[in-house]
Amino acid sequence: MRLIFTYLAALMLVFPGLLFSVMSYASQSEQPPNIVVFLIDDLRPDLGVYGHNKVHSPNIDQLAGEGVKFTRAYAQQAICGPSRVSIMTGLRPETTGLYTIRKNGRLRPNQPNVVSMPQLFKANGYKTISIGKVYHSTVDDAESWSTHIKKLDNFYAIDGNKEKRFAYEAGEVEDDFYKDGKVASDAIRALKELKDEKFLMFVGLSKPHLPFNAPKRYWDLYDSDEFAVPSRNKPKDMYRLALTNWGELRMYGGIPKEGDVEDELTKKLKHGYYASVSYMDAQMGRVMQALNEMDLRENTMVVLMSDHGYKLGEYGAWNKHTNMELDTRVPLIVSRELSHSARVANRTSSALVENIDIFPTLAEAAGLTMPEVDGESMLSLIDNPDHSFKQAAYSLFNRGKIMGVTVTDGQWRYTQWRDAATQEIKFTELYNHTVSEIARVNESGKHALQKIEEKLRKLLHAKFPLDAPSFYQQRNVNNKQMPVTLVSDFTDNHAQIGEVYDFFDVAVRTERGSPKSIPATFGRRPKVNTVRLLGGWFNQDLSGDTYLWDGEQYIYNFEAAFAKLDSWLKGDWDIFQIVLDNPPWAFQRGYKFVEEPDGEHYLLKDKVGVYGNGLPPNDATAWNNYIRAFITELVERYGKERVLKWRFRVGSEIDTRPQHWAATREEFFDHYRNTVAAIKTVLPSAKVGAHFREASHKSRYIDYSGNKEDAYAPHFVSWAKENNVPYDFLAISYYPHITHPHEMDMERVYANQIAPILEHADYNPEASFEIHEYKFIVKMKRAGFVSVATSHNSAFFAMLGKMMLTHNIKEVFQWGNVQEGSYSPEAMTQLALFSMVGNTLYENTSSVSKTLKGNTVNGIFTKREADEGIDVLTFSFNNENMEALEPELLQIHVRVDKPAGTQFQYRMAQIDSETNIEQQFFNDFPKAMIIESEGGWRKADAHPTASVRDALNQTGQDTFRVHREKYGKVTSLKWSGWIEGRTQQASSETSTVSIEASIPSFSVQKYEVRWVKE
Repeated sequence: MRLIFTYLAALMLVFPGLLFSVMSYASQSEQPPNIVVFLIDDLRPDLGVYGHNKVHSPNIDQLAGEGVKFTRAYAQQAICGPSRVSIMTGLRPETTGLYTIRKNGRLRPNQPNVVSMPQLFKANGYKTISIGKVYHSTVDDAESWSTHIKKLDNFYAIDGNKEKRFAYEAGEVEDDFYKDGKVASDAIRALKELKDEKFLMFVGLSKPHLPFNAPKRYWDLYDSDEFAVPSRNKPKDMYRLALTNWGELRMYGGIPKEGDVEDELTKKLKHGYYASVSYMDAQMGRVMQALNEMDLRENTMVVLMSDHGYKLGEYGAWNKHTNMELDTRVPLIVSRELSHSARVANRTSSALVENIDIFPTLAEAAGLTMPEVDGESMLSLIDNPDHSFKQAAYSLFNRGKIMGVTVTDGQWRYTQWRDAATQEIKFTELYNHTVSEIARVNESGKHALQKIEEKLRKLLHAKFPLDAPSFYQQRNVNNKQMPVTLVSDFTDNHAQIGEVYDFFDVAVRTERGSPKSIPATFGRRPKVNTVRLLGGWFNQDLSGDTYLWDGEQYIYNFEAAFAKLDSWLKGDWDIFQIVLDNPPWAFQRGYKFVEEPDGEHYLLKDKVGVYGNGLPPNDATAWNNYIRAFITELVERYGKERVLKWRFRVGSEIDTRPQHWAATREEFFDHYRNTVAAIKTVLPSAKVGAHFREASHKSRYIDYSGNKEDAYAPHFVSWAKENNVPYDFLAISYYPHITHPHEMDMERVYANQIAPILEHADYNPEASFEIHEYKFIVKMKRAGFVSVATSHNSAFFAMLGKMMLTHNIKEVFQWGNVQEGSYSPEAMTQLALFSMVGNTLYENTSSVSKTLKGNTVNGIFTKREADEGIDVLTFSFNNENMEALEPELLQIHVRVDKPAGTQFQYRMAQIDSETNIEQQFFNDFPKAMIIESEGGWRKADAHPTASVRDALNQTGQDTFRVHREKYGKVTSLKWSGWIEGRTQQASSETSTVSIEASIPSFSVQKYEVRWVKE
């Protein structure tokens, strides 16, 4: 076995530029390929395209015309179960110790820590689909498939055949009567569902496996008399256990229980085998046709392969289960996606390849990092079929206490039969296959062939050493620990995204907010977004209303707002934004309310909303005059220059109805236009905008008109453009729930919640897109929430920060992020980010989208000003499993414009559970994690990430208060010492900074790299 990354790292020392290009492979294509693998059972290379012109295999032949046909491909064991396990893991049977089709030969009960192909692809965002016979056992590794349609039993159309378990049948039936037709139909249905997904699909076609049951039309393609009866002569001097008594065939009806198969039955069985091949070929063709008709073939790589070969009466034997050439040699055809720029078509390769090479090949094609396996990627061979690849191919087969191990160089096959426990050689065989795949005589020990045998012996002993442990010794293979490799190229100007900006500098405060609630500022002045400044509060306290009815007339009471603004300014806050949301209560005067929607009057239940007055002003002109007067007073009181630095937002999360708005979308748009017109009458250059819900928002609220309305923002951008209504910023809210995995998937969040607004064709490109309410929460409460208090919050904010910086999302307004003098988990990440503000941001690639544990490990890569060094912020987050898992191995590579050998030093600060006060407390006091009914302090419904205040009973909270002081205050990063290093050559003019580390679950790591002046 070899570790793929270790191999690449070694190459980097010799060819330093190679690592960078390999790790960038996936990024060279905008879209990784879909993959369809036709895994055929018992198929030997008897196909038209392999020179067997009498065999009707037009669809397989066509696929070969679209790709590369391999003529010297070999299985690692000629029996279904172990061969398929080796295909799906890239590991040889002797590596896993799995040699049988019984339970002790299955993958998962025996090797739970081996990475399988579907497991790796699924972890990296692929939909993985198994249809038909893929693993021999229908339950083996089932959890690695997104869709798992199990293999079917055999079907018989002719009465009595099922009871006899007859060996063959030519039914007057349609294709989908027998199971391969059903498999093809299932595959086509799955493709229709997967049309917009990235997928790895295995189509497990069972024919030509016994029984040779196929619709009669495929039998009619052949005549039994056309088939020759092969010689029943066994190779001279062969080992006594080399062949079997072919018990598999003898289990079927119509087959003699002992002795040879007579000539006519031999012809009939061969007829059935090839009819089954043609039937299978037609089902494969149906799936290929569907791929083409759905336009999926353009981006779908296709593989056709067999689990092993087969004997059809040669040597007087049948089936597989040996180390003979007929049983180990298999057909293999690989066709790149049609859109691939380097696709090779209608080519033949005589290079030696093995079934274990398929896993690493497909992983490289998809741009995935491989675990440690025995196979090697043959992707370069697919692109260059004339190249050589391997010196030899290996197989084995066990016979109880005896193990047969075999090697071929493509012309000669050398086999040793050994004591499986001691490796003692009991017998050797050497067969000449330079002309025929049929073995005639065992030529081992012949003096004239001494050099050939010695060469093959050395090859065999290199793979199967004589001092190896017993073949049956228990193996515990664990190849899950694959490093996550993050790569960024600072020498590529096209990789520059922009400059890191301070997007976390604004605090949201309501009418109850106090200037004393200072957020984490990191030395800068706090900025406030003032919500409900005009009044209209839920408690209907009119002292805050700036528009009043005194019994005779309406009066302005702007001092109520000014008093609040003054308190912020005197508290050394900057006013960032004034929110013109809830209209004062006097603007409801004159409304008539009703119990049921009538299309004219607002609903009585909405008169007082959760947050106060959510209705539009009853007099639009009065509102316009009122806003103009307010802005005029602001200018007079604070000065025009100062007020122009403030922004004005109309409404708060307006399409959260009826909490924030109980009227219609059209009414809000009119209200927005009226408000903006009033502001700009006084201050034409004032910055204005609106605040909505995310684009995917769906509402169940039925308003006074009897209608429901979903997200407003996409409609707003079209309406604003059509009506020439200005907005300088547009914002949404984002309250991801830690219990909702899709809300923590940044790709989905951007695609579903943000892109339909920000990338809308009508979006104002000059307008800043922002998030005006944010908190990572456990759950929402009425006018509040339970927030995530653990390091999960730190890691999530780093992941959110990467998304914001990548997509130029300018602000995220926050609620409180300091408690009792300590920074909240997200504020700790912001502290790490703050020193990166002003740095140049670069794109980076990750070797995985998700690790096998389900973790998202990635980073923010920046170059400091004046080329002082590099700052990298890495994070590990899991949106499906909130438990702490084993750390992930991490490798960071940054290409720089420095000569090889440039000296640098770096240090690292980590934000994790050990820097989180509440998690330290939970760890020190076990009762904090035990529910009350079992004698602990934790409330029964408390989430593991909830704060002490929300999660624990009074006893637990009191205990925390008593001991809190010993944990100190968390307001700074804890740095490691400086570690020295030198860059490694990447090209003649560039080099690479490389750092190897590990990153714990739900943690953030800040790396500071500084150049050392020599």
